[in-house]
Amino acid sequence: MRKIYTIGEAIYDIIFKNGKPIDAKVGGAMINSSVSLGRLGLPIHYIGDTANDAVGEIMQSFLIDNNVDISHFTFYSDSKSRLALAFIDDKNAPKYSFYKINTQKKIKLDFPEIKQDDIILFGSFYGIKSEVRGALVDFLLEAKRKNAIIIYDPNFRPNHSSLLSTVLPFIEDNIRFADVVKASNEDFNLIFGTNTFEEVYERIKPLNPTSFIYTRNEKGIDWAFRGEKKHFEVQGLNPISAVGAGDTFNAGLIYYLYKNQITKKDLENMSISKWEEMLAIADKFAANVCMSTDNYISEDFAQKV
Repeated sequence: MRKIYTIGEAIYDIIFKNGKPIDAKVGGAMINSSVSLGRLGLPIHYIGDTANDAVGEIMQSFLIDNNVDISHFTFYSDSKSRLALAFIDDKNAPKYSFYKINTQKKIKLDFPEIKQDDIILFGSFYGIKSEVRGALVDFLLEAKRKNAIIIYDPNFRPNHSSLLSTVLPFIEDNIRFADVVKASNEDFNLIFGTNTFEEVYERIKPLNPTSFIYTRNEKGIDWAFRGEKKHFEVQGLNPISAVGAGDTFNAGLIYYLYKNQITKKDLENMSISKWEEMLAIADKFAANVCMSTDNYISEDFAQKV
């Protein structure tokens, strides 16, 4: 059976507004995507790590309850789980402060055997983390050899900016690996110092991504496919919180690919009309998340999709 894999950090999000904590959620970009897909009943497998502590137990139980396979979830006995403090501003956009995991053990992710047309989503800090880089690259090379679909979201944060000169070659290699590159204008402004879709596309075009999706919040989505550029308008919203919106957008892309049985070969030749359908689904997923403080689609929304 075709499987879906996400690779990234497991983080416990504590959300603040007006200086006070208002919620706490199991998070991390790839976990957010995984939970949305699990609520839809898709065969989602999360690859990541955390500490064997109280927060780690919360994460484990939450993923199981949301139909996410955790057989590739690594636990460290000598550490504390990652935390992210998300401070919501007046426009309900989050700013983050991150607290890393520290372990004396060697960081090691448990990568599965990949098969043709499996779907892989990766990115965030684990896309550029030096401790796991070798194993991740080996896995991605094998995935390309097996003709799996690879989706990359750099999800680059301001707190990583001091590392940019070191990790930029990793980001560029990740773009080369990917069949779909999706990122926000904020991501690429931090990475390349460019503010327009055209500038970013010219910058990454030599890296030969099959397709490139560039999100701009309420200003819509620009994307390029086989050299053709298009713009897609998004729903107008009065969001409660944008935490997890981009991650759930990614889940919408994967949901469309899986439910429509789109293979890697199909993706390479997909019509513009199908691209528009896929982006519309992804936008609906992101919009649902923006209307609550959850990082993932609601169970009610999942039942209606």
